[in-house]
Amino acid sequence: MKLGRRKRAEAEIPTASMADIAFLLIIFFMTATIFSREKGLKIVLPEKGEVVKVKSSNIMEVLVSPEGRVLIEDKEVSINEVREIIKDKLAENDSLVISLKVSREAPYQTMIDVFDELKLAKARKISLAPVLEEEIGGE
Repeated sequence: MKLGRRKRAEAEIPTASMADIAFLLIIFFMTATIFSREKGLKIVLPEKGEVVKVKSSNIMEVLVSPEGRVLIEDKEVSINEVREIIKDKLAENDSLVISLKVSREAPYQTMIDVFDELKLAKARKISLAPVLEEEIGGE
């Protein structure tokens, strides 16, 4: 009598519940993960049509040229010097408004660095004004 070889049963992984497991994992990670909000620049904008008049003696201009040079009162300064200069000026005049004028061609990072230095100097009144290229020696 000839015995037939037994077929070996192949091992199978049941995949019927894989979709359920994947769905439960997605829900778990969505509820367990903390989504951090991107922090941007906190800017309080005036109401539409509101005009605020400020004495010219209370305005200090900070210019950023297309090449990324920083000018305070027509003197070129490094970004590291901005904080100390602004702190000194704010100590002299607490109602000082900083008018930050940035060229459209200026490096974005330079503008952010200058803005950060103004905030670190505790400047609370910062005006973002359009810049005329002739103000900073543009062509």
